Amino acid sequence: PGLLSYLAHRDFDAFVPGINDLIDGNQTECIPNVEERIEKGKIAIRALADYKKAKEQGDDSAATAAIVLLEENYQHFGYGYFDNHKDRLIPNVPMTFYAFHIMVGAGFLFILIFIVMLWKAFKNRLEKNRLWLRIAFLMMPLAYVASMAGWIVTEVGRQPWVVQDLMPTLTAASRLNAGAVITTFYIFTVLFSALLIAEVSIMIKQINIGPKEKGA
Repeated sequence: PGLLSYLAHRDFDAFVPGINDLIDGNQTECIPNVEERIEKGKIAIRALADYKKAKEQGDDSAATAAIVLLEENYQHFGYGYFDNHKDRLIPNVPMTFYAFHIMVGAGFLFILIFIVMLWKAFKNRLEKNRLWLRIAFLMMPLAYVASMAGWIVTEVGRQPWVVQDLMPTLTAASRLNAGAVITTFYIFTVLFSALLIAEVSIMIKQINIGPKEKGA
């Protein structure tokens, strides 16, 4: 209790809004509900369009009025694209929750195993304990699982935002065509497959050679 508050605001007693607060609002903490933010977001989007139009027409007074209105509602800008589809504003909570716990749990497990292996190495008992060597070997795939879980937390947990409250993923665009993306995908697939094969081959070769005797 209080740790998330400190991480977010450097204050153990600070309020950290949850999903219900962000969607339904919280009057005590002056957090508007999603419907209010969507309406203000629409105002901001229209104000930006009016500003661009006024600048093209050389109407400085209209441009000034539009930019003032935009600044007043700018923090809600991205909500204007959702048009009351507030269910799209909630990311996949179970997937994010479990991916986060897998990532963090694996991280603490790695630290624990590292401490044990380091202690055994100092005691010169590491190569004699086959069980821990096998455990260390089995931990290698878990590192990739933890990495992928971290990416799930990042990419699923941030939905639907590219830039929080300002640019949703539904408005994000790229100039890359599908062919460029597919080509890049295949290049990375071939490259990392080759690296994986090389790494596994080197590991198997060294395992077959075995540890060197002292003084050899």
